Amino acid sequence: MMLTLSTNNKLGFIDGFIHVPAPNAVEYKFWERCNDLVISWLLLNLEESIVKSVLFMRTAREIWLDLEERFGYASIAQVYSLEQQLAEITQGQDSVSEFFTKIKTLWDGVNDVSHLSHCTCNACTYNLTQRLQQKQQEHGVLQFMMKLSDTFAAVRGNVLMMQHLPNIAQTYRLFAQEERHKELSNITSQTEAMAFVADRRRFPNQSQDQRNYFKSNVSATQNRFNNSGVNAKRGTKPNYFCTHCKISGHSVERCFKIHGYPPGFQARQDKKFAALSQSSQNDF
Repeated sequence: MMLTLSTNNKLGFIDGFIHVPAPNAVEYKFWERCNDLVISWLLLNLEESIVKSVLFMRTAREIWLDLEERFGYASIAQVYSLEQQLAEITQGQDSVSEFFTKIKTLWDGVNDVSHLSHCTCNACTYNLTQRLQQKQQEHGVLQFMMKLSDTFAAVRGNVLMMQHLPNIAQTYRLFAQEERHKELSNITSQTEAMAFVADRRRFPNQSQDQRNYFKSNVSATQNRFNNSGVNAKRGTKPNYFCTHCKISGHSVERCFKIHGYPPGFQARQDKKFAALSQSSQNDF
């Protein structure tokens, strides 16, 4: 209401700055018209039960003083209600901006009904008012961070590690930036997930094809490994041979033709050992 009166240059009608002119004065008609205009604004902003109690007052100044006398004070019940709301308020599902608006509204209400003490001397050397305002700012910062959700625990810890706490506006910007960063991260994650789902819909058998491909590769590798083991058993010829009988598989130090056959030796029935046996009998 004060803003409306101020923007229309009508505050003088309620604060007593504009006095009532004499009825026979030239400006009385102009004052009377402006006074009636201010009264209409006041009545439109009052409840019906209150309007009846000030309806017959003649000046806007009289109405304003009557309303100020009845309602222009802060009761303990109002302070209690505001403090209770501050104690119970939490962020919940609200954004940082929405929650800050709610808690700041309660702070302004408390400050309005219980004014901050201040020093009235002109030569104060203790800066009492400044210190009280700083304490009030620190209390607001701590209260704001306590009411936020646990998703901001990291930022809260960083703020508490500071040597001097930032003011309320700076603290709000820190948490608002962190919230914006989390939103961008979630958008990026959702975009990647949607792209993955789109690929799965476009190639529904891709995973099965990949499994078949890996199975075939594993089978081929196992077959090559098994074949190489069989060939190793059945084997490739050793790279050493006897210089006496020119037969591979043993050295000259272990050649039977030179050192003799062991007792009970039975030669294998193949061409190599048959020729070896025959040559051995001819030599002896």
